[in-house]
Amino acid sequence: MSERDGNTVILRKARSGRAEHQARGMSPSRALRLALAQTADALYDMPVAVVAVEQVEISQTGLGRELDGGGLLILLDGPDGARGALRMDLGLLGALIEVQTTGRVSGRASADRAVTRTDAAISAPLVDAMLARFEAQLLEETPEHWGQDFRYGVMMEDVRGMQLALTAPDFHVLRLMVETGDVAHPGALTLILPAPPDIPEAHDPAHEGVLARTLEACAMDVPVRLEAVLGRIKMPLGEVCGLKPGDTLPLALDKPMRIRLEASEKHVVAMAHLGQSDGLRAVRLLLPHSERAALPVDAVEEAPQRAAPNRIAPDVEDAALSEPGAAPSELSALDIKAFAEQLAE
Repeated sequence: MSERDGNTVILRKARSGRAEHQARGMSPSRALRLALAQTADALYDMPVAVVAVEQVEISQTGLGRELDGGGLLILLDGPDGARGALRMDLGLLGALIEVQTTGRVSGRASADRAVTRTDAAISAPLVDAMLARFEAQLLEETPEHWGQDFRYGVMMEDVRGMQLALTAPDFHVLRLMVETGDVAHPGALTLILPAPPDIPEAHDPAHEGVLARTLEACAMDVPVRLEAVLGRIKMPLGEVCGLKPGDTLPLALDKPMRIRLEASEKHVVAMAHLGQSDGLRAVRLLLPHSERAALPVDAVEEAPQRAAPNRIAPDVEDAALSEPGAAPSELSALDIKAFAEQLAE
C-alpha cells in the first residue's frame, strides 16, 4: 500500500469517528426529550413519547404567542435572578393527574378549565426532576447557560403576569409535542429559558482611540443654531392676542447695541456688539473679561475680539467697539450673511 493510500484510509476513519461523535452529541432539544421521558417513567411509570420537538429563539415581544393557549404556567427560578418559564397544556396536565390518581391514562379529551394550585402542586415533582435531568445531560456539551440550576418557582395566574416577570431581552424556546400512556394521549410542553447576553469584545485601546477621534469629528461637524438676542419682554397672553399692525413693543435696554448670542434653551455662548461691515449688519464678539485682564494694556486694544463658550463678558466699555454706522475691522467683524450661510450648511 502506498503512502497516499494509507493517508486516504486514515482520513476516512477520522471522518467516520467525527460523524459518530457528532451523532452522539447531546443537543438541548434531545436532552429535554430524554429528560421528560425518563422522568415520567421513573416517577410515575408513565410512558411518554415525544413525537415532535422544535427549538427557536424569540425576543421578549414574542412571549405572548408562546404562553397563550391555556394550560399551566410555571415561573422558573434560575441563578443570579434569572427567570424562565414552562407551559404545560391541559392534555399533558390531565394525563399527569390521571396517572397519579388512577394509575393509568384514560385518553379522554381534556376539558377546557382553569388550572388550580392543586394542579401546580401535582406537577411540581415532574418539573423539578425533569429540569435536573436536563441540566445533567447538557453539563458536558453546553456548560455556558442551558438549563443550569433552573427549578420550579411559582404558578402564574395569567400570561400578562408571566410576561412582566420575564425580563431578559431574548429567550430560547423548546416546544415538545408528546403522546402519553398506552393510548397515546396527545399533549404539549414548552420550555422557555433566557438567552445569554452578548459577550463584549476584548479591550482594544487602539480601537477606542480611533472611535474617540471619529466621535469627536462627528460632533464637531454637527450644525449648531445660534440666535442673536437683543432683548426680551414678558406680556400677558391677552395682550399678545390683541396685538395688531402698527403696535410698538417697548424694550428696556441699558446698552442698545449690546446683544447676546444664544444656543438652544437660552444658553448664552457669547456677548457681542452690533455694527456694520461693508454696508451689512455685523456683530463683534466681546473678549471675555478674564482674558482681557491677563493681556497687557496695549495688547487689549489690538487683540481681535473672539467668542468664549459658556462665558458672558461683563459690561466693559471699549472705545474700539463699533457703534451704529461704524465699520469694525475685518479681523473682528462677523458678517451676518456669511454667518447665516454657515448655519444653513
